[in-house]
Amino acid sequence: MEGTVLVTGAAGAVGAALLDVLRAASWRSRCLEHRRTVRGADEIVRGDLADPPSLARAVDGVDAVLHLAALTHARRPRPYAEVNVGGTIALVEAFRRSQARRLVLVSTRAVSPRGGAYSVSKLRAEKVVRSLGPRQAIVRLPEVYGAGGAEGVDRLVSLAAASRTLALPGRGGHEVSPVLVDDVVGPLVAALDADAAAGRTYTLAGPAMTTRSFAEACVAAFGSGSRIVHVPISALAVASTLARVAPLPFYPDQLRRLLAPKPGPSPEAHADLGFWPRGVEEGLAVTRERLGRRKEARSASARPRIPQALGRRPHG
Repeated sequence: MEGTVLVTGAAGAVGAALLDVLRAASWRSRCLEHRRTVRGADEIVRGDLADPPSLARAVDGVDAVLHLAALTHARRPRPYAEVNVGGTIALVEAFRRSQARRLVLVSTRAVSPRGGAYSVSKLRAEKVVRSLGPRQAIVRLPEVYGAGGAEGVDRLVSLAAASRTLALPGRGGHEVSPVLVDDVVGPLVAALDADAAAGRTYTLAGPAMTTRSFAEACVAAFGSGSRIVHVPISALAVASTLARVAPLPFYPDQLRRLLAPKPGPSPEAHADLGFWPRGVEEGLAVTRERLGRRKEARSASARPRIPQALGRRPHG
């Protein structure tokens, strides 16, 4: 498809991996930039989900909207509601008044009334988007790794790469369905104009495994000396309560999000969106190579450059 798509949340881990895929699919990206700089966009518009006039300007003339922006961690429920629900309401209203054909909401597999304030806010955001009928599609992402994120399973990857200790909740028996970021960005782009996706909700998921199994796969992939330790659920429950008022590296609803039941994968995502997740071993190998290239690039840029004139012999 040739057209312009407004992307919110492009400065995030998944958003950064998305722009090249959009370009390869002949989409022109217009990215809503709020606090963080967006790199690689075809066009930047300054705006805020809390500022309806800026959203009206952002959607003007676009063919589709890809809504990734969301607040994922907060110490109180209200910010989740303001950003994830209120921001989506404002964007949907701007979309209704535009000529854009489809809005794709990027949601999460952790959508459950029992998953805490974040999960509830995403459920409410989904309800808002579904009011658009066939002009919308919703794609729920699982635990994504390989995007350089600092949370969830991507944090386990980073810790293993640095040979640091991997701390797991409880005995590490909680189920996750990790997916390499490369394997979700294509389906997100496909959802923008696939006929079959109109009005549909898809849940993406990789191979189901325990957090312990994924941690072990990370250690093996990087050949690191990382230790895997287990933090008692009772200790995390106490930390969840304290995190409401204390600046702990943990948030009140994270434990509930982990323990909540999650919807199963959508089999039709293969045919409709081209979603074919690779195995964790292969995905971690790709991630290891990518991190290695980034490390080499940083090392090269940090080397002192010797002026060319110093290497020349004097004339005479």
